[in-house]
Amino acid sequence: MADKGFSDFDKKITRYTANKLNGALVGAEEVVKLLQFKGPSWTGRYSNSWQIQVGNQKSTGTRRPGNPKPVKAPKMNVRSIKEGKISKDEIRIQIRNLAESKEYAQDEKLGRFRRGKVSGKGGIKDIGKEPRTSSGKAKFEERSAGRGGLTKRGDIGGGDPQYLSSRTAPLDWFKTFTKAGTLDQTIKLELGKAVKKGKRRFLK
Repeated sequence: MADKGFSDFDKKITRYTANKLNGALVGAEEVVKLLQFKGPSWTGRYSNSWQIQVGNQKSTGTRRPGNPKPVKAPKMNVRSIKEGKISKDEIRIQIRNLAESKEYAQDEKLGRFRRGKVSGKGGIKDIGKEPRTSSGKAKFEERSAGRGGLTKRGDIGGGDPQYLSSRTAPLDWFKTFTKAGTLDQTIKLELGKAVKKGKRRFLK
């Protein structure tokens, strides 16, 4: 049997609540823009793989190469709020990246980063010597030495001086970014006033 108090609260969630929540979600969209601006961009696939989840609803970037495209937060209505809230009067907002390369892009995993034409299991792949996106080109940084073997994406130089190495975002950019806040927060649903500040505010 459903808890009577919980059901009574559900009845108080109205279109007003949805409008206020949707207004607050602009903050999540701005966080994604910042992540796209601060993070690396070579083909653009990583930049376009951010996802915003509110309760059970999700909205995702194009997940395709190209310049970063804005990601709109899910449009919440009364039903989706009721179904997605994590407690009587709270709903969770999460921001994550879905790219297969995210651990490398976020300097969380060591790898071998090459440029130009690279041979692999699928044949020869042309990675290119410069970023393919205008966003990446604007942040392009090059060193007159190769990499020292297995490295983090942002750790350039220190290797063979016959080669070049480059990056489009500083080393540990993601760690620095998330240190100022969180990509996972809880918002208090408001029934009669503007949405209150969540338990954790984005980047505050």
